[in-house]
Amino acid sequence: MLRGTLLCAVLGLLRAQPFPCPPACKCVFRDAAQCSGGDVARISALGLPTNLTHILLFGMGRGVLQSHSFSGMTVLQRLMISDSHISAVAPGTFNDLIKLKTLRLSRNKITHLPGALLDKMVLLEQLFLDHNALRGIDQNMFQKLVNLQELALNQNQLDFLPASLFTNLENLKLLDLSGNNLTHLPKGLLGAQAKLERLLLHSNRLVSLDSGLLNSLGALTELQFHRNHIRSIAPGAFDRLPNLSSLTLSRNHLAFLPSALFLHSHNLTLLTLFENPLAELPGVLFGEMGGLQELWLNRTQLRTLPAAAFRNLSRLRSLGVTLSPRLSALPQGAFQGLGELQVLALHSNGLTALPDGLLRGLGKLRQVSLRRNRLRALPRALFRNLSSLESVQLDHNQLETLPGDVFGALPRLTEVLLGHNSWRCDCGLGVQAMITVIIVFAMIKIGQLFRKLIRERALG
Repeated sequence: MLRGTLLCAVLGLLRAQPFPCPPACKCVFRDAAQCSGGDVARISALGLPTNLTHILLFGMGRGVLQSHSFSGMTVLQRLMISDSHISAVAPGTFNDLIKLKTLRLSRNKITHLPGALLDKMVLLEQLFLDHNALRGIDQNMFQKLVNLQELALNQNQLDFLPASLFTNLENLKLLDLSGNNLTHLPKGLLGAQAKLERLLLHSNRLVSLDSGLLNSLGALTELQFHRNHIRSIAPGAFDRLPNLSSLTLSRNHLAFLPSALFLHSHNLTLLTLFENPLAELPGVLFGEMGGLQELWLNRTQLRTLPAAAFRNLSRLRSLGVTLSPRLSALPQGAFQGLGELQVLALHSNGLTALPDGLLRGLGKLRQVSLRRNRLRALPRALFRNLSSLESVQLDHNQLETLPGDVFGALPRLTEVLLGHNSWRCDCGLGVQAMITVIIVFAMIKIGQLFRKLIRERALG
């Protein structure tokens, strides 16, 4: 125990030992320096010791990073130069950084990088070139980075990638290409990334996902394609991704989806398809997805849904098919198999009528929104056997009357919205229907007061 105490004391003295920190920098630790301001071209004039392991530079003035900026820094492991105005990097600038593991050049003004700039950094694990103005990348730029695990090229101006760009990056786990101007991905671009776990390609201009593009990515768990211009996806595009848990395809130009596109995506827990001009869904689209709990199909061009379209999504808890004015009809078994569903949003569509057994089998349903449609009437048995139902939203429709027992046997119902409809206030409305509505609202109010009383007693 004494030896351990002495060792800690010695280490503490070493860390507290006076360090010749440059005037423009802060040196919290004996082997690290943090500097801000100054001229990019005069970094060597800062007088940074060559035995540093960590350097953070930010807020530097406009200029070119010179080849002698980090001469002799053979033990440097982390170099971060961010939020500055670096416009270019001279060839050979990083030649002495043979032990570097992290290089961050984020948020600068870099438009071009020399082809051999990174060749000496064979131990590099993280490379961040995001938020610059890169328009192209030399096909040999990353050929020596065999240990690279994270590569960020997002938020640049890239419109083309050489097919062999990532050939030697077999250990890559994260690749971020989002926020560029890419219109297509060349065949073979991702052929060597068997360990890749996260691929971010959102916010580009991609127009298609071609066959075989993703076949080598067996370890992939996250795939982001939202905010592109994708019009077509090859059949089976995701079949070779057994570990995929997150897939975003929202805000594209998809009018159709291939049959069985997600049939083998059993581990998906997040899937986004909203804001696509989908005209129809294939009869078979989804496979068994035990982890998927939410699915939203907002702002589409759908006119109807296939019968039992969601039958394999047995664990789904929230489903939204909304803001689709062409959606005018639903089949009898549209929601068959969704025994765990709790929230069903069908608002802001063009629905004019509903089949009698539309909600049959949804025993755990708590909320259903049918507001802002064109419904003129409701089936008498629409809410039958929905003992968990708490909220029904039917406002902003064209309802003239209601079946007398439409809200009968709903013990947990606490909210019914019926405003902004075309109610008929004449003798033909039906006394029983009006009595039912009055009773329902009375029961809701009593239930609210009863629960409030129980809470007050529990707190008291």
